[in-house]
Order: sequence, then structure tokens, then C-alpha cells
Amino acid sequence: MDTIQVERSYERYAVEVCSVVKHPSSFRRIDAELWDLSAGGCRIVTPEPLNPNDQLLVRIEGLESWPARVVWKGANAVGVTFQYPLHYAVVEHYARLFPATEGREEA
Repeated sequence: MDTIQVERSYERYAVEVCSVVKHPSSFRRIDAELWDLSAGGCRIVTPEPLNPNDQLLVRIEGLESWPARVVWKGANAVGVTFQYPLHYAVVEHYARLFPATEGREEA
């Protein structure tokens, strides 16, 4: 199987931080874990059903809610792109505060 190389716009950091996701159209509040943070988006791990193109508000611990859109869906995770990029210093700060633990299972 060939691997497709994707050029990313922003550097991605492996993190594990608790977050809250709000689904504005259904008013659901979903507790989730945020992985793989970049200025442009992140991976959200949750068993809750989210689908591509869902509009969300992602609240990262210590920050205001950030508008995002689901761009891909996996078994227990979704990838989202932020409507507005986070500042790179904020991303680097969270990467230092909440580094990913070794041996975490891929979602």
C-alpha cells in the first residue's frame, strides 16, 4: 500500500489534554481528550459520534472556546481544523505542559 505524504501547514505536537467539545446545533457538551495539537487544528479522542463537517466549539483547558470543523473521522477520534489558528506560542506552551504519555494507544 502506498503512503500519501501530506504537507502540513503547522507543526504538530503530541499532547494529551482534557477538553470540552460543544456541538452548537445539538447543544451537547462532550468531555474529550485532545491529542496532536497544532496551530491549525487537533485530534479529539471521544467515543461520542461526531461526523465530518460537524461544526464544533473546542474548549482547551485554560483557553476560551475555539470554533472548529471536523475534517476526518476515525474509530474513536476525529480530526478538526480551527476556524482561526492558535498562536504558535500557545501551542508550544501546551506541548510543554501536557506532553503525550508513552505507550498511548492510537485512536
